[in-house]
Amino acid sequence: MTLLAVEDLHTYYGEAHILQGVSITVGEGEVVTLIGRNGAGKTTTLRSIMGVARPRRGRVAFRGEDVTGLGPHEIARRGIAWVPEERRVLPNLTVLENLRLGALGAGRDNGAASFDDVLAFFPRLRERIAQKGRFLSGGEQQMLAIARGLVARPRLMLVDEPTEGLAPLLVENLTGILGEISRRGTTILLVEQTLEVAMTLSHRLYVMDQGRIQFEGTPEALRREPAIQQRFLGV
Repeated sequence: MTLLAVEDLHTYYGEAHILQGVSITVGEGEVVTLIGRNGAGKTTTLRSIMGVARPRRGRVAFRGEDVTGLGPHEIARRGIAWVPEERRVLPNLTVLENLRLGALGAGRDNGAASFDDVLAFFPRLRERIAQKGRFLSGGEQQMLAIARGLVARPRLMLVDEPTEGLAPLLVENLTGILGEISRRGTTILLVEQTLEVAMTLSHRLYVMDQGRIQFEGTPEALRREPAIQQRFLGV
């Protein structure tokens, strides 16, 4: 079943034509990754899906409903959680308070049992439940950003560059957590620059360059295309 369908999306920042006819689909239970160099249009695609950037042309459908042009809060209430690249952990609130805001932002009054379910993925956060956000490490803040999205019980998570700037051990740890979240039933649309992370997690990948989709296929299919990897990913 197709959960998300993006059709011929054109998004501008001022007069700059950033997305130039982007079309992608995400099926129920999949991990789908947008991969490409900086400036390829990956984050703008997530922002356009979430209603933060308004496309001038094209359509975004979620669970068969046209959500193009809706605001971010309306889209969140329909079951999409966005974990932005900047993490946006509130520094003066505790881990628990940040999680409560994640639940309220999606219009859901989740109880402690839900928080316990989410924290099972993040034992480090459980240890720091009363710690304020500003005292968390970069890796812990990224975990909190993902946990805050997950506590809303979304049908779809948009996760933007979760491994950026993290040490290799933390990247490995976070990759395992995202894989387990997927195995337990949450659909993920991931933006990633690290090819091996994308290959490990994804059912399908879209390679982006200059606001266009240049390749769509499985990790195995992309491995058989070294020319595409070299041209658009620089590997």
